[in-house]
Amino acid sequence: MKKVNITEVIAILSLSFLLTSTYSVSGVTPTLLKAFSSYSRSSIEFLVSIPSVSMIIMIALSPIIARIFSERITIVLGLLIAGLAGITPAFTSSFSLIFISRIITGIGFGLINTQAVSIISERFTGKERAHLLGYRTSIETLGQAILTLIAGQLLILGWQPAFLIYSIAFPILILYLLFVPRKPVSPRKSTAGKGSHLSQFLPVLISALFGGLLIATNTASSLRIPSYIVENNLGSTLSANRVLSLFMFAGFLGGAFFGKLFTYLNKYFLPVLLLTEALGLFLVPISSTIYFIAIGAFLGGFCVAGVLSSIFARLPEKIPSNFLNIANAMVLIGCNLGATMAPLFLSGMEKIYPSLTTPFIIFGSIFLLLSIGALIG
Repeated sequence: MKKVNITEVIAILSLSFLLTSTYSVSGVTPTLLKAFSSYSRSSIEFLVSIPSVSMIIMIALSPIIARIFSERITIVLGLLIAGLAGITPAFTSSFSLIFISRIITGIGFGLINTQAVSIISERFTGKERAHLLGYRTSIETLGQAILTLIAGQLLILGWQPAFLIYSIAFPILILYLLFVPRKPVSPRKSTAGKGSHLSQFLPVLISALFGGLLIATNTASSLRIPSYIVENNLGSTLSANRVLSLFMFAGFLGGAFFGKLFTYLNKYFLPVLLLTEALGLFLVPISSTIYFIAIGAFLGGFCVAGVLSSIFARLPEKIPSNFLNIANAMVLIGCNLGATMAPLFLSGMEKIYPSLTTPFIIFGSIFLLLSIGALIG
């Protein structure tokens, strides 16, 4: 990487720290069930997950928002909204107010989400961009892990203090305002002809579907690996959680080392990582010990983060800059829909063959075929 302003890079990457914290407060669910005993379990669980819905809507609207507000205004508004709405449940015990604040929190996340990717794609190029996009993925994973850990510690004081984790939005806002310069205004290049729109749309659509598959696989694995370990008497709940932590840590490493791997493997990057992902998934159902499952989980988490980083790194090379914001939004929508649809995929796979191993075999087979296709193509 060429010499860059380190404080600016840190401030830019910090925007991604908050983005995957939707479920960081999921540990409050048992306490909320007691605090709001008149509400059903599904209502309480929806209270935790509802920000992801409003976030997807805002990501979909981000190309329109980008035409109205500048990058700086959008990020400042997003951080303020996420911070203020995020901590609101810490100061009220009204279910209705908490529900509304969670929806608004998702709106804040949605405003930041696309900009956190675009700000790197637009300000950096080449290896520098690839490295930073990989680090961005790592920061998301690291943020989720750290904020989940802090929320769990705050639960000792009660369920309300756990929501104070969203106050991290305010120091991130200060970092951004102090160290990230305003983006220079440059004339937009027009795209020629209607045919060019189709040539731009198709690779973005494919990238969005691919991103959705990656995140759906990741989410399904995180949901099923603990159950597989415990129900097959391969380990305790504590051991299963440790494997899940390893899975999350592998995602952090996958993003951190993406730039070097992307440069070193070059055209073999996708085939190698997709094949490794398939091997990691296949290791789970054929394992007779928790150690091999842990290896499979590590390989899966590492490769998904690396391949996901490559999607965002290659987008600016495929499409013009004036279409980049829309492209990033489409891919992010695909990723979020993948996470949302993962439980439905698991339910559908159970109907094909009712076994905990089915998702690993099906997803593993898909990635094996994709790795062969990437190698041939």
